[in-house]
Amino acid sequence: MRVKCSLLLILALSGFLTAADAEPTPNKVIILGTKHNGNKYLTVNSLFRVIRKIKPDIILLEFDSTSIGDCDIRKVSGAKLAEFLGIWNNPIEYRAARKYKEAHPEVCLAPFDIYIPNRKEYVTYQRMMEKTHQEKLTQLYSNHQLEPADSLKYAAYTTLNGGFLQKLDSSLEVMNRETLMDTIYRMNQIENDFIRNITARYNDLQPYSRWYNTSMEFWEQRNNGMCEKIKRALNANSDRTILVLTGLLHKPYLTGYLQKREFRKLCRLVPANEALAGQLPTLSLF
Repeated sequence: MRVKCSLLLILALSGFLTAADAEPTPNKVIILGTKHNGNKYLTVNSLFRVIRKIKPDIILLEFDSTSIGDCDIRKVSGAKLAEFLGIWNNPIEYRAARKYKEAHPEVCLAPFDIYIPNRKEYVTYQRMMEKTHQEKLTQLYSNHQLEPADSLKYAAYTTLNGGFLQKLDSSLEVMNRETLMDTIYRMNQIENDFIRNITARYNDLQPYSRWYNTSMEFWEQRNNGMCEKIKRALNANSDRTILVLTGLLHKPYLTGYLQKREFRKLCRLVPANEALAGQLPTLSLF
C-alpha cells in the first residue's frame, strides 16, 4: 500500500510540475515616456545610460517595420554623419537604442507603432495644424470672444497644459512620475470632449473641426495598434526584460492597457522609478 501511495504521489507531483512548466514566466515590462527630440537633461547619452542600467532583452521602439526589422534598425548609409551634421534629426530613442545594440548585439530591437504612410509629411502637417489651431484658440480667449463658461474651462486647460510642457523639459525621472500620468489623462479627456466641442461650435474654429475629429480618432486607433503590437511581443516571450520607449503622451494609454487582468500571467509592469534606479525584481511563479 505504501509503495502504491508513493507512486501516486510521484505521478501527481510530476503532473503538477509539468503544468507549472507550461505556464509562462511573466515578462518584466518597463514603459518609459520620453520627449522625442530630447532636452538638456534628456540626451542620447543619458538615455543610453538608462538603457544600460535596465539591461533589456528587448527594446520596443515607436517606429514601424519600415525602419526596424529582424531585431535591428535598418541600415541607412550615412545616417550617423547626417545626424552629426544636423541634416537628419532622428529621435533620441532611435539613436540611444542603436548605440546599445552596437554594444549588445544580443538585444532585440522591435517596432511597435502602426504604419503611417508618408510619416514625415504627416508629422509636419499635424504640427502645423496643431500650432495654428492653438493660436486661434488663444486669440479667441485673449480677445474675450469665448463664452464665460468656455473661457474658464480653457483657462484651466492652458494652466494644465503649461505645467505639462514644463515637465517635458525636465529629466526622464520627472517625466515618468505617476502624478504626471494623471495630468496626461485629464488633458486627454479635456481635449477629447471640451476642445473638440468648442472647435465645432465657434465659427473661427470650425475650419479645424474635421481635422481635429480625424486626429482624435486616429490617436485612438494608433494607441490601440501599439497595444496590439506589445501584446504580440508578450505572447511571443517569457521571462524577458522588455523596455518600451514611447512618446510621453502615449504612456498612460499603454500602461492602462497592460494593467488589465488578462496580462497578469504575461507581464509584470515595473514602475519607472524602480527601473531608473536599477531595481528590477526577480520574477518567479512561486
